[in-house]
Amino acid sequence: SDAAISAFAHSYLELVSGASGMIEESAIQGVQNLPDLEKDIRGKYNVDPTLLSQTVVLKLNGGLGTSMGLDKAKSLLEVKGGNTFLDLTAKQVISMRKTFKTQVNF
Repeated sequence: SDAAISAFAHSYLELVSGASGMIEESAIQGVQNLPDLEKDIRGKYNVDPTLLSQTVVLKLNGGLGTSMGLDKAKSLLEVKGGNTFLDLTAKQVISMRKTFKTQVNF
């Protein structure tokens, strides 16, 4: 596709220009204001659980963890109660499916 070719061309030009791809810490600004669930959101919007059937849960874990010396993907690390990150994500989706009685894609 044109988008894929354009993305590759951009990445290639970044590579040959010597760009590191790193973001300088001085260029990062913290979030100044976040909405509060109770004060700013809850009760102010109509809830339509049927929209969840059009939703995909996608969680990005970054790289494989090889730079951290791991021999497996970070999503397979045990984090709590014998569960991995991947287990917890799957359990969240299952809980959403039960709570809202609709198919949430994962």
